Amino acid sequence: MQALDGVDLEIRAGEIHALCGENGAGKSTLIKILGGVLPHGSYQGEVTHAGSPCEFHGPRDSLASGIRIIFQELALAPDLSVAENVFLGRESVSGFGMQRERMQAEAARRLALLGLESLDPSAPVNSLPVGQRQMVEIARALGPARALGPAGEMGGQVLILDEPTSALSQREADALLQVLARLKAQGLGILYVSHKLEEVFASADRISVLRNGRGMGTMDRAEATPGKIVSLMMGRALEEVFPPLPPPPDAASAPVLSLKDWSVPSRVNPSIDILTGITLELRAGEILGLAGLMGAGRTELVESLFGLGPAGRGSMVLDGAPYVPAGPPRAIARGLALVPEDRRRNGLWLEKSIRENVSGACLARLTRLGVIDGDGESRLAAESIRALGVKAPDGEFAAGQLSGGNQQKVVLAKWLAAKPRVLLLDDPTRGVDVGAKAEIYRLIGSLAAQGLAIILISSELDEVLRLSHRILVLRGGRLAGEFPGGSADKETILSASAGGA
Repeated sequence: MQALDGVDLEIRAGEIHALCGENGAGKSTLIKILGGVLPHGSYQGEVTHAGSPCEFHGPRDSLASGIRIIFQELALAPDLSVAENVFLGRESVSGFGMQRERMQAEAARRLALLGLESLDPSAPVNSLPVGQRQMVEIARALGPARALGPAGEMGGQVLILDEPTSALSQREADALLQVLARLKAQGLGILYVSHKLEEVFASADRISVLRNGRGMGTMDRAEATPGKIVSLMMGRALEEVFPPLPPPPDAASAPVLSLKDWSVPSRVNPSIDILTGITLELRAGEILGLAGLMGAGRTELVESLFGLGPAGRGSMVLDGAPYVPAGPPRAIARGLALVPEDRRRNGLWLEKSIRENVSGACLARLTRLGVIDGDGESRLAAESIRALGVKAPDGEFAAGQLSGGNQQKVVLAKWLAAKPRVLLLDDPTRGVDVGAKAEIYRLIGSLAAQGLAIILISSELDEVLRLSHRILVLRGGRLAGEFPGGSADKETILSASAGGA
């Protein structure tokens, strides 16, 4: 099958054009062509810009034509400062060397456009959370109010964004959409690739859909609906994406996990608690959703249960026995598993095979006298590929070569192979397409039906509402409310998250 087959796409000046499609639909290939990553001659068809045919033989040609691309995976130098990353390769220089103060002032202006006035341009990027790192990547692609000299010129006519909000809070995402609206008003053509349909409908003027490498049509936002877009993307209706919620556990049954007055200090300043007085219970077969704004403490909570970061204080009971988290090995041994927020940094060995990744959390079970059972490891990988529907030729395929959705399935397979009692899911569908999300949703429901206790964090409120038996809202590191998953609505959860009535 061809990655792209007869696709037509037109980006107009002064519009935001959304491109939707599942992983493998051809979106990345199309972006690579426009960015010169796939050079002229490696594909059939024609690219025109400002009415003239273009032959991009490499990324420099694309940049020279005025095309700027923000790829989904971050391309930052972690040891350099924010300002140095914003102007990486386009540094402002004079006869006396690099003009750092000038660069920092311009970086601060760009960050202010994104609502990050408080972010220090001199701070090293490796000190920032993933959401702010993404904003630095976006700031690098924005044009300056004034040029910094020939090396710093960033003006362009086309801006392409590939899943730019996958790691952003709602406030940061809203700020980005406001910036894009201003850039559109200045005449830029913007191609916006996103799996988040709410963002597509909030910002796009026109929407194009790809499926299996073919164009399924382009429509104005006014004539589109989420159901129509999903149907074109997947070939099935939106109602089929979220499966029925499995029956809730008996409220009188003993909890698998319980916390009482659980507090966790900040990594930055241990004298300050980022979580305070958290009390909760989790039962076998229950999906407990955690909602809250970025910085509310959701990730810190599940990481503390898994023994990552500063030690928590308070009472934790696991399977009826007191438990003190003391690192991931002990957590795994006691039946805890954590699917992390950033799969590429913390969930996978990208350079290693699917087989090696899947067996990573249960090697003790596959080892005899210090020797790994290679055949058993291969069988485990093959079973996981089949059970989770990982699209890969075999278990020796490198995890880093998989699509985002298939990478996430491998992370899930790794932890399921460890046979956990409690599964901690931190944004398990971040950066995956609608089809892969539907498969992960069905898997979560199936695991709960089999008796697994699950804590679910998601930056997409629909997921928390549609997949959870109960929802706990965190605000400022404290519990701000508890709501039934089946009857709560977005307004109620958002109000509790933000401190409303």
